[in-house]
Amino acid sequence: MVILVQIQINIVLSILLIVLLVHAYFNMNRKRITNRLFMWIMGLTLLTLILEIFSVILNNSVFNEFMVLHKLVNIIGFIVAPCILFLGYIFTKEWVNRYQQEKIKVNKLLLLPLVINGIVTLMSYNGNGVFRITSENIYERGPLFFISPCASYIYFAYNLYFIYKYRKKFTYSELSMFSLFYIAPAILTSIQLKYSIYLTIWSSTAIIVVLTYIFILNDQAYRDTLSGLQNRLAYEHYAQNINYKKVNKLFMIYIDIDDFKKINDQYGHYEGDEAIKAFATLLVESFPLRQKKLIRLGGDEFLILLEEEQLEKVVDYMDNLTQNVEIYNNSEKKAYGLRFSYGMACYTEAYESLYQLLEYVDQLMYDQKESKKSKL
Repeated sequence: MVILVQIQINIVLSILLIVLLVHAYFNMNRKRITNRLFMWIMGLTLLTLILEIFSVILNNSVFNEFMVLHKLVNIIGFIVAPCILFLGYIFTKEWVNRYQQEKIKVNKLLLLPLVINGIVTLMSYNGNGVFRITSENIYERGPLFFISPCASYIYFAYNLYFIYKYRKKFTYSELSMFSLFYIAPAILTSIQLKYSIYLTIWSSTAIIVVLTYIFILNDQAYRDTLSGLQNRLAYEHYAQNINYKKVNKLFMIYIDIDDFKKINDQYGHYEGDEAIKAFATLLVESFPLRQKKLIRLGGDEFLILLEEEQLEKVVDYMDNLTQNVEIYNNSEKKAYGLRFSYGMACYTEAYESLYQLLEYVDQLMYDQKESKKSKL
């Protein structure tokens, strides 16, 4: 009965992770590396929960005949534990890179803690590593036990350092979610290290994995798969829930790529998609402000929402975009150049809704496009 109370949370979370893992397998795009990595993290977390359940059950002299199994269960658990955190680092890196042209390289030195932890864990079979199983089939911490938590805390620390280093590439919600992914388990790991009776490490990790999965599904629902920008659904959600009184000043910029149809007709739809992705990257580089929404409404139409009080700064951002587009065109990466037209206005009480403002900036963009044609 005491054992059941000790592992009941693990059992419940294991069932939940099984359900979510099946859901993820059939509903997530498995061609995307971030999705595959997260499913691996989810699967390995499930494995550690199950291993911990067996470890608690087998930790009894009644099961002395299963001593070898008891050792193997703990060996696999100790080897897998830091692997999850290492995969977490790869997942975070790929998340930041998923729509960027310049990739962040993997720090190969981070493989060293995995190797050291694996070696001392295998030594545990004879009782000389991170744990030992007594003749009564009871688990005890071994002489090298400190190596396993040290490996985990190296990954906790490095992951948080990585997130801080590339914090400008994360939204506020991403920054909070990914930081929580490592901070909460790090704190609860220290509790289990001090009070081994409390199984807090993998139960907390499982809960964070569940929350992260919900976060990923939500992000994908509001994300344009081609450009990596937010989609029309994100705009609709923002427009329906915006409280004008709580927004100090909001600028809307409507952008349309000039002669995009010619790119599709002359170079093919693949190059059309490449042009969309390139222009989206230029938008991300040109608008570093956090209080922004970069949205692809569809086709070659983009919408930018900036919570900025000064018009001068908004103009500076547009100048950045113009300069970055010119630099891209002069790089001669493509046989065609990118050009765009836009309309811009500030959201005031004169507009009944954000939809009305969108109609206005759309007209401004169209007027600018027609003006360019008349000049030609």
